[in-house]
Amino acid sequence: MRRIINLIILAMLSFFILNIYASYGARGMAESFPGHFFKKQVKGVKSIDDLFEIKSNVQLELSPESALANVTALAIDAQGNYLVCDGTQLNQVWIFSAAGKFLRNLSQRGQGPGEYYSPLSVTVDKHGNICINDYLQSKIIIYDRDYKYKNEIKNVRGHYVHVNSREEIYLYDGMLRPMNKSVFDTIKKIGQDGRIILSFAPLMEEILSTHFSLLSDGMDIDEKDNIYEMNPLYYQVRKWSPEGRLIKAFNVPSHLRGIRRSGDNYVILNGPFCLNKNVVIIQREGVVDLYDTEGNYLAGGLHLPGKIRYARDREIYVELWEGEGKGEQPNPRIICYQLK
Repeated sequence: MRRIINLIILAMLSFFILNIYASYGARGMAESFPGHFFKKQVKGVKSIDDLFEIKSNVQLELSPESALANVTALAIDAQGNYLVCDGTQLNQVWIFSAAGKFLRNLSQRGQGPGEYYSPLSVTVDKHGNICINDYLQSKIIIYDRDYKYKNEIKNVRGHYVHVNSREEIYLYDGMLRPMNKSVFDTIKKIGQDGRIILSFAPLMEEILSTHFSLLSDGMDIDEKDNIYEMNPLYYQVRKWSPEGRLIKAFNVPSHLRGIRRSGDNYVILNGPFCLNKNVVIIQREGVVDLYDTEGNYLAGGLHLPGKIRYARDREIYVELWEGEGKGEQPNPRIICYQLK
């Protein structure tokens, strides 16, 4: 009998110890989880400098061949060079070195293979292949990491191209259609033959009451291939699976909900942008707000001059124009901010 009692006591002690260990282990993992750690870091921050440090500050070279009029998209290629698109005015793609020196144009204007007419957006896949969305010619042009033309995907329609880690291609189009104001899916997954595999992220009905259309990117893809989407006229981030299933809508603080405006002066939003520390960034009126990937508001109202154009890993790249009204307008600076 004593032996049985001793065994019962031993079993109870073992169970108790295992529970303590499991609880401690789970708590330890939670404490070490980057998102949890980052929440602690951002609590009470008042400046962008509390979270980020400037990794580089590059002036893009100005020459007759490299004078920019407008930037519609920016990316970093496999060589570490800047790819700069202007798909609305000069309709060209420029390549600048990491130090800002102009190297060459990616291709030339035209309708032939590898030529573009309105290179609106750019993305680089995990192999270094460069994808350009030529909006007016309804095609995605693909070049290899050495800037050589590979192939085209024709008969596609959308504004901003994105590629995930599975090499799946998505197009985002969140611009209102003035002649036909109705709800439409803003994200489309495109096959290699140009067909639409699936579409999702319907335009929010609240946006239909606005008075103008805005050409802007409104999606990004994180390291797990989840998709984050937000219209530049409505402050509501939605998180989607790669298959187009709505995972959740972010928890937006009450003072930021909806379309904020004074008369017809709309607050123009920029983003979302995903960083690999479980952080999602939104820019509005020269300030940024930060969320975790679960949709929790972390911090906001942090002043950031310029416009975020690109995000990867722990870095955001900001386009900043200077010298306006002082004679010749220089090309913009590209400032890289890295999470500390």
